[in-house]
Amino acid sequence: MNYSFGLLKPDCLKRGIEKEVLTTIESVGLEIVAVKRVRLIKKEVDVIWASCLKEDFYNDLLEFSLSGDCIVFIVKGDDAITKLNDLVGHYDPERAKKGTIRHQFGISLMENVIHSTSTEEIFWKEVFLFYPISLIAKLVNSEL
Repeated sequence: MNYSFGLLKPDCLKRGIEKEVLTTIESVGLEIVAVKRVRLIKKEVDVIWASCLKEDFYNDLLEFSLSGDCIVFIVKGDDAITKLNDLVGHYDPERAKKGTIRHQFGISLMENVIHSTSTEEIFWKEVFLFYPISLIAKLVNSEL
């Protein structure tokens, strides 16, 4: 078993589809072990979308990310990072494969409903933004 991190973006919550998206995640055998509603701050956005910091669209992404509440969550399962990323799909809903969350729910490049961590290294950076070390240690130790 391993873990992945995800974030439901403001467009997901504004449209009221967060329960449907989380149910879709559970339907592929991933267990949601932590979930909470948050309002992002710039520092968190800079970490989550670090790969986009120098892009021309970053200020728009930052503004969008700060525009409303989000839901952050941790999932557990075999090959969780790959499984969640495959389910999330391509960042462009028009290019996302049929059956992915972004294909089903995404509206645009910006309003594509969900973020998922891309690597184990990035998982640790993202998860510690929102969850205390004590929770993470409890999850990891329960696997030993």
